[in-house]
Amino acid sequence: MAIKVVDIIVERKGMILLIKRGDFWLLPGGEIEPGEDEMKCLEEVVAREMNDQVASVFRKLDKTVTGPSPVRPGDVEVSIYVGDISTAKMSDVKDCNAHWFSKRSIEALRLSNITKDILEYYFSETANE
Repeated sequence: MAIKVVDIIVERKGMILLIKRGDFWLLPGGEIEPGEDEMKCLEEVVAREMNDQVASVFRKLDKTVTGPSPVRPGDVEVSIYVGDISTAKMSDVKDCNAHWFSKRSIEALRLSNITKDILEYYFSETANE
C-alpha cells in the first residue's frame, strides 16, 4: 500500500519552488500521518522545510500521482495543492535547500520520477487554462 503524501506547488513569476533532498529536487511536501488532515500536514512541512508558512491555497489538483518514493522504500500516493507561502519576496527564501527554478531550468535538474510526473501534469493543466 502506498504511503500518503501531500505536496505543494508554489509558482511565482513563472518560477517553481523546489527543495533539495538527497540527490533529488522535489516539491515541498511530506508524509501524512494516520488521521492527520492534509492541510495540517502541508502547513507543518512548509514550517519545517522552509521555516515559512502556507499563506494561501488556490486549489487542489484533480489528479493524485502514485509512484516510487525518492526518499524511502516503496510507493507514495501524492495529493497536490497549488498555493503560496508567506515570504513576500522570492529572494527572501534563504534556506540553502530551497530554490526557485524556471520551467526551462527544471528540465536540467535531477528530479525524482514522481516530481517529474507531478510537474508534467501541472504544466499540461496550466497550459490549457
